[in-house]
Amino acid sequence: MISQKSFWFSLSVFAFLIFALTLKLGYVEMSFKQSFNALFFNSQDSNLTYLIWELRIPRMLSAFCVGAVLALSGAILQSVLKNPLASPFTLGLSQGAAFGASFSIIILGSATFSIAGENISFIVIGAFVGALISSLFVLIFSTIKKINSQGLILAGVAIAAFFNAATMLLQYFSNDDQLAAAIFWTFGDLSKGKWTEIIFVSSFWLIGMFFVILRGWDFNTIVWGDNHAKSLGVKVFTLRIYALLFSSLLAAIATAFYGIIGFVGLIAPHIIKLLFENPKHHFLFFSSSILGGVFLMGADLLAKLVLSPITIPVGILTAFAGVPLFLFILIKRSLRD
Repeated sequence: MISQKSFWFSLSVFAFLIFALTLKLGYVEMSFKQSFNALFFNSQDSNLTYLIWELRIPRMLSAFCVGAVLALSGAILQSVLKNPLASPFTLGLSQGAAFGASFSIIILGSATFSIAGENISFIVIGAFVGALISSLFVLIFSTIKKINSQGLILAGVAIAAFFNAATMLLQYFSNDDQLAAAIFWTFGDLSKGKWTEIIFVSSFWLIGMFFVILRGWDFNTIVWGDNHAKSLGVKVFTLRIYALLFSSLLAAIATAFYGIIGFVGLIAPHIIKLLFENPKHHFLFFSSSILGGVFLMGADLLAKLVLSPITIPVGILTAFAGVPLFLFILIKRSLRD
């Protein structure tokens, strides 16, 4: 166990190192001096300034925002369902988004429409709607009183399997270009994000943080059981529905813009719980969210360096990191039970 002060200091140092290396490294490599001059518009090379402000900074902010949103969503789900395996990926939300994106690519094509002067692809809308439909199934199952948190995870597995089958059916009848586009979307790629997407995702993150800070005490009470929380005046059923709705919206908006980036919502909250014994939910939600953002920034930097100059989609790296942790949690729970 470490102190909160040590945690925030270490995380800040780690985040600054990632920030500096992300500005410097890439297909076009530059010195630290060149990258920071371009960052503060002191560079005499306009191409470097463009590279920093239109490519590297948006990608880095996208990584932080998506990681923060997915980690917050996972922390909410784990708390309200009281199951350490709960996350947007394990409950089928990501698979629902993949179906919606595939439907848009294969059936609707790559059409766009305009909102406030910005062109929004039907792929984004399809992925968002697909994730919401998947979350609706989770919400319906959560209202059945005899289904416990373990049963809800199994329901999520079934929902994921259904949407995977539906996606494969669409892909079977697609042409080569449509199939390639649909599969590439599922990789989870932060290069898709520009300033508009960053504003959308960060806005949802701020709304989500406001919700969990506002209801943080209620989340603390349900740790001791639903009956104890009810005796203190907490409307447990209402809290659970709102929490599932907010976490689903958070995961849906991030997945819709950036594709499937799995296990971030599983990794970040568990690291916080390993570092701090019984953390209060205000701290758990906020620290998990910030850690998730920094973690995804680091994963994206690693994705650029592993096979440089080829950049691996970050969703592949998070899957490699998440699967061992998922199995570790599963084995730990089995031994404890």
